[in-house]
Amino acid sequence: MNHKYLNNKILCNISYSFLLFFAIVFFILYAKNNYARDLSHVNFSIESNKTEPNDAVVEDTENLKKIGKEHSEKYCAYNGTKYPDDFDFTYYDVTGLTHKMKIDKLAAFNNIIWNKKHKANEKGEPYNCDLYYGVDVSRHNGDINWKEVKNAGIDFAFIRIVYRGYGQKGTLREDELAVKNLINAKAAGLKIGAYIFSQSINKNETIEEATLAIKILNDNNIKLDLPLVYDPETIRNDIARTDDINGNIFTENAITFCEYVKSHNFTPAIYSNMIWEDYYFDMSKLSKYDIWYADYEDFPQTPYRYKYWQFSEYGKVPGITGLVDLNVMVEKNEL
Repeated sequence: MNHKYLNNKILCNISYSFLLFFAIVFFILYAKNNYARDLSHVNFSIESNKTEPNDAVVEDTENLKKIGKEHSEKYCAYNGTKYPDDFDFTYYDVTGLTHKMKIDKLAAFNNIIWNKKHKANEKGEPYNCDLYYGVDVSRHNGDINWKEVKNAGIDFAFIRIVYRGYGQKGTLREDELAVKNLINAKAAGLKIGAYIFSQSINKNETIEEATLAIKILNDNNIKLDLPLVYDPETIRNDIARTDDINGNIFTENAITFCEYVKSHNFTPAIYSNMIWEDYYFDMSKLSKYDIWYADYEDFPQTPYRYKYWQFSEYGKVPGITGLVDLNVMVEKNEL
C-alpha cells in the first residue's frame, strides 16, 4: 500500500472539509448581513432630558386617603428583602437599585443575542432575529396621526383598550380613544394589539376586564393582529388596591386572563418586567404565553423568554405629540 498517497488523500479530504465549512459559515454571515430586515428607514429618537411621563393609571373619581402609609417609591421596599444566599442573577430596577435573585430553572429561557446598544439613532438588532419597531399608546397620547407614525417606520402598536383605577373602588373603564386608535392605526398599515391596564385583585375582576375588552373589539368589528395583553402594574408613588396582593394571586390572575382570552379566539400575552418576574410571577407557570417585557437598560436583563421588548418610555415619534413608549417585536429567523 502506498502510504504517502494515502496520507496525501487524507490531507486533501481534511482540507476540502475545512474549505466547505468556512464556505458555509461565510454564506450564513453574508445572508445575515444582506437579507436581514433593513431598519435604516426607522425614524425615532429618545428624549435625553427626561421628565416623568403621565402614568395612565389612577383615574378613579374617589378621593384617595394616604392614611399614614409610606409609599414614596415602592421599588425601594424590594431592596434587600429577597437576597438569597445562593443567588445566581443580578439585575437593576427602574430606579437603579440592585437586586439579586434565584433563577427559576423550570421557566422558559430566551436565546436572543443582542449585538448593539439600543439607543436613539443606533438601531441594532440581535444576531439571530429580525426586529419590528412599535409604540404603545393610550388616551394620554392625545390624537395621533397614524399615517405619519407608519411613515416613520413604525410597524405595530399596542393600544390601551380598558383600564381599571387603582383606588379601592377599582372603577373599570374603556379608554376613550381606544376604538379610534385601533381603527386608524390598522388603516394606516400598522399591526395592532391591545392591552388592559389591570388592577384586578382576583380572578373575577380579571375576567371582567377581559370581557369588556373583547366586547369592545367585537362590537366594533376590530380584528387584532397581535395579542390582547394583561398588564398588571405596581403603582410607583401612591397607595393602590393591589398593594397587598401576593405573587400567587397575580400569577393565577395572569393564567385566568390568558385562558379566558384564548377561549374567545384571541391571542393572549402578559406584560412584565424584572421586578414582576422576580417578586410576583411564577415564570414556570407562564411559559406557554407570550411576554411583553419592559426594561430600560441597554439590553433586556431578563433570563426568561419574551416576544416584545419595551425599551424606552421617553420616545419621540413623528405623528405623536410628546413622549411615547417604544418597543420592538423580536422575530426569530432561520439563519
